[in-house]
Amino acid sequence: MPGHRRTTFLLVATILASTFLVSCPADADEPAKGPGAPPATPPAPAAENVTDVVAKVALDRLARDIADPSPKVRVEAVTRAAIVIHPTVANALLDIGTKHDEARIRVIALQGVARQTPSAKEIGPKLSKYLGAAAEEGRKKRARGDYGIRIDPKTGKTDTESDEGKAALLAKRERGQTLAEAVRALDALGHRDRDTVEVLLDFLSDGNDDLVAHIMTMFGKWKEWSVLPEFVDLYEMYPAEDKVNMGSTSVDTGAAGSADAQSAKRAWASKYGDPDRRRARPKVVRAMRQAVFDITGEKIEDVQTYRDFLRKPEVKRKVK
Repeated sequence: MPGHRRTTFLLVATILASTFLVSCPADADEPAKGPGAPPATPPAPAAENVTDVVAKVALDRLARDIADPSPKVRVEAVTRAAIVIHPTVANALLDIGTKHDEARIRVIALQGVARQTPSAKEIGPKLSKYLGAAAEEGRKKRARGDYGIRIDPKTGKTDTESDEGKAALLAKRERGQTLAEAVRALDALGHRDRDTVEVLLDFLSDGNDDLVAHIMTMFGKWKEWSVLPEFVDLYEMYPAEDKVNMGSTSVDTGAAGSADAQSAKRAWASKYGDPDRRRARPKVVRAMRQAVFDITGEKIEDVQTYRDFLRKPEVKRKVK
C-alpha cells in the first residue's frame, strides 16, 4: 500500500475506532423528563484538525445512520459526528440541530456545533439567524394568542391533562431544550451581532431554566446595561430562590359584555399560563442576581430595591 494511502487509511481507522467507543446515553429510548432535563449527555471529547477525507467518512456514516429506524443508532450517529471538527461537519450538525424532528437529536447536534469553534465565522451567523427566526415565530404566535400551551376555552386555565394539552406541553419543553443548546452554542462560538441582545430578551419568558439562566450569564459577561429593565418582571415573579409570586391579571377594555374577562384570560395565559414558570426557579434567580452584579457591581435581591436602582439618573443614562 503506498505511503500516503496507508497514512490516510490509518487516520480514518483511528477516528472510526475511537468514535465507535462513544456510547449512547442509558435512556436513549426514553424522552427527557422535566422542563430543564437535557435529552442526552454531552458528546465525547472532540477530535480536532481532521482532514477532508476523515470528515467525508464521518458524514457518510452520519447520513446513513441518522435515517436508521433505531433511536439508539440515530443518537449514536449524531454523537459520533459531534466529535469531528471540520467545516462540512459543522454545517451538517447545524442543519440537524435546527431541523430534525427529534429533540434529543437536535440537542446532541447543537452540542456538537458548540465545539466547531474553527468554523465560528461561518456557523455563528447561521445559528444567530435561526435564533432570530425562532424569536420572531414566538412573537407571532403570542400575538394570535398561542403561548405554547393549550388553554381550556371554558376556564381560561392551562390544560395539561388532555392528550392535546400534554402534546402541546411536550412540544413547548422540547423547543426550550433546543433553544437552550442553541444559545449555549452561540456563546461557545463567541458570536454576537447587532440583533443578538433583542433576540435573547425574547426568550426570557421561557419556562426552561437552562435557557433563561444562560442568557442571563451572557448579558452579565457582556456588561449589557440595556437589558436591566427587562429583569423587573422576573424579580417580581421570583422574589427568592424558593418562592414564586403568582399575581392576578385584570383588563379594562372599555367594551361591553365579556370582553374584559376574555382579555384578562389572555393576559393571565401570557404571563402565567406556562406551568414551568409557575414554580420556584432557584437557578434562574441565582443567574439573574449574578448578572445584575456583573453588569452593575450591585447586589440586589428584592424587586423594590431593584426598581429604585433603575430610577437613579446615572443608571437611566447607562440603560439607554
